[in-house]
Amino acid sequence: MLRLIIIFIIFLLCISCIPPKMLMEQAKRDEQNQRFDKAEQKYLTIIIKHNKSEYVPEAKYRLGLLYKDVKKDYLQARMWFNEIISRHPDSEYVKPAEVGILESPDYIGAIDGNIITIGDIESGGKNMRLATEFKKLDYNLYIGKYKLFAGEKVVKTYDRYYLKENGEIREYTVNPKTSTSKNYTVMIKYPVETNTSWTTLKDNKQVAYTIVAKDLQLKLQNKTFDGCIKVREYIKGEKGVRFIYYAPNKGCVRITTAMLDEPKEYTVMELIQ
Repeated sequence: MLRLIIIFIIFLLCISCIPPKMLMEQAKRDEQNQRFDKAEQKYLTIIIKHNKSEYVPEAKYRLGLLYKDVKKDYLQARMWFNEIISRHPDSEYVKPAEVGILESPDYIGAIDGNIITIGDIESGGKNMRLATEFKKLDYNLYIGKYKLFAGEKVVKTYDRYYLKENGEIREYTVNPKTSTSKNYTVMIKYPVETNTSWTTLKDNKQVAYTIVAKDLQLKLQNKTFDGCIKVREYIKGEKGVRFIYYAPNKGCVRITTAMLDEPKEYTVMELIQ
C-alpha cells in the first residue's frame, strides 16, 4: 500500500511539472481513448497547479462534460459549469456552460439522436401514437421532428425547435436563429425544484406550469426511469389540468389529466418505445 501511495505522489509531481497546454492536449487524447480518470486528473492539475492559466476555464468545462456525459453525476457537472459562469464571466465557455447546466440532465430529451414514442393508454399506441426524433442544429439549438400516427398511417408531421438559454428550454414553431419571431413556450425553467413555477404562452393561450414533484421513479415498458419530474400544466380558464411526467435525458414519458383541485389522475398517453 505504501508503495502505491509513493507511486501516486510521484505521478502527481510529474504531471504538475508539465505545461498546461501540453496537459490539455494529453487530457483530450485520454478522453478520445476513454481513459476518463486520467483525463480528469489532468484537468484538475491544470485547475489547481496552473490556476492562472488561460486553460483553466476550458479544463473546468471539460470536467463538467465528463461528469455530465460519462459519469452521469449531474450535481458535480452543474458545479463545474457554475464555476465557469461565476469565476470566468468573460470566457468563451460561459454560454456552453449555461447549456451544460440545462442538460444536467435534460428533461425535455432534446439530445442529438434521441427518439421517443408515446401512445394512447387504451390500445398501447395501436390506435394513436406520437413519435419524436431530436437532432442537434447548434450548441444550444435542437429540432424535434414529430410524426402523429393513427394506426399505421401518418396523419400529421411537424417540427419544433428547442433553444436552451437563460435558464430555460424554450420551444419555437420556427427556427429562432433564422427567424425574427419572438414567440415561444417555456417548457422547463431551472432550477428544477419542487414548486418552481412559470407562466408562458402556448398556442396563443396563457399557460401556468409548476414542478409539483421530483426524484420520482417510473416503470414503463419494462424500463425503470429514476429522477423523473412531474409538471402541472394549467391553461387559464380551463376546468382541468394536465400532468406531464419527464424522464431525465429521455423526455415526456407519461401524460395524465385531472379536474381542478381533485387528486384523481387519468393516464391518457404513455411511453411505448
